Amino acid sequence: MTDPVDFSHALPNPYFEKLSREITVRLDFRSIEYFQKLGEPYGLSAEEMMYRYLRHLAGSGYSADLGILTLDQRKQLEESLADETNTPADA
Repeated sequence: MTDPVDFSHALPNPYFEKLSREITVRLDFRSIEYFQKLGEPYGLSAEEMMYRYLRHLAGSGYSADLGILTLDQRKQLEESLADETNTPADA
């Protein structure tokens, strides 16, 4: 077994501020309760569970399908509809 490491003289990471950013997110009560329940078995707060969950999703390469059109898809649809309305009528 290895000897315990003494961190009493350790310095804080000088790059921490460059590696992360604090943001504010407004969440509904159901979402907060969901993450509270998710974190209970691990002894984690809802905030810590959300952080870990988001890190896991970001690292996995998961891409959410929200069931709505992306901005590019909306632009293509608008262009397509504009082209259809600008075509001359057959005589």
